[in-house]
Amino acid sequence: MRLSHSLLYALSVGVARSDPSLCPWSPPTPCLARDTQQESLRQEPLPSKWEDVGKCVRKWCIFVNRGFGGEGMVAVTTRPNLQKLLKVGEIRRKAASAPSYYVDQVPGKGLGVVGNKTLHRGDPVMAEFPAFLVHRELERSTIPQTEQFSLLDDALNELPPARRDAFLAQMGHFGGHRITDILTTNAFQLDLGGDDGHHYGSFPAVSRFNHDCRPNVAFYISDQLQHITTVVRDVAPGEELSLTYLDSSKPRVERQSRARNAWGFECGCSQCQLSDVASAKSDERLEEIKEIEKLISDPVSTGVTPGLLRRLAKLYKDDRLEVEVGSAYTLIALNFNMLGDAAAATRYAKLAEEAVTIEGGPDVGDAKAMRELAAGPKEHFTWRRRLPA
Repeated sequence: MRLSHSLLYALSVGVARSDPSLCPWSPPTPCLARDTQQESLRQEPLPSKWEDVGKCVRKWCIFVNRGFGGEGMVAVTTRPNLQKLLKVGEIRRKAASAPSYYVDQVPGKGLGVVGNKTLHRGDPVMAEFPAFLVHRELERSTIPQTEQFSLLDDALNELPPARRDAFLAQMGHFGGHRITDILTTNAFQLDLGGDDGHHYGSFPAVSRFNHDCRPNVAFYISDQLQHITTVVRDVAPGEELSLTYLDSSKPRVERQSRARNAWGFECGCSQCQLSDVASAKSDERLEEIKEIEKLISDPVSTGVTPGLLRRLAKLYKDDRLEVEVGSAYTLIALNFNMLGDAAAATRYAKLAEEAVTIEGGPDVGDAKAMRELAAGPKEHFTWRRRLPA
């Protein structure tokens, strides 16, 4: 549900993990200051395939790599962040087997991604590179919107035609400047690292996924800037593939408000269409999950029992939260080990490793920590930590 690392921190295993999520690139707001200076000085030729096209406003410049990922990418960012992009290396889209999906009209939703065969948990769907990167601080700056829009327009024109057309084919919900509207509606947050690495990234193919509060696909953005999508529960041929735009752990009223205010749509997914009675029961499960996780995240709390840990796992299953169960399984595995149950600790450590790999990639800290636990629960430093000495 949430990344509950307090137990790991308290036990000296604190591990970091990325949390890519959909943007909210802010809808356009007036900018007052006009003390910008247009720059047109082309810098020295850049290594790799990245090109400085010689168009800047203040510290934000346009850089393009027309062969990135086999399709091309443009970035509106700062020169220090360009150096980070250069470290990503020469990336080419790997030759893929036949895709497991197609894009088609979905009743009541427009275009959507549909499975073309039976898919199982852990099956890959897409691995996509961004077409357009924009430094997060640009839209927060005092640069007038007209200059921001002009810079974004110039950047888009640097993309290869097919990539540019794919970007423009994305939907926008808010109107106004077309590129900003597309970013507001579809972009994901990603981080190039450091104190100033936050960007918005547009992945045109990914934008075809529709939202569901209980999706059947999880996603993360890798260090190589790939948006990775993976199936989290069985999908039948012809079934729509979906991901979530928001926090599935929130109660229905909060999810619907977020969808309406941030993305401009009324969520009509099966979870939001539950009866008031069933929805209230779901909200009660979410609240109970929160309370249990708070209790078992504290290494000195009392009242942690095997039954409580199994109850937490059941709550996730009953509420169809397969998309974000990794942190829960991690907590359950650690607590079973602290209670001296090696078999249960091993079982949940393996489940946790699978889940956090799906949700965040094979190199996230939780995956490594759970591999270590599963390999030797009795040798792990958490062994019997909740039992009397």
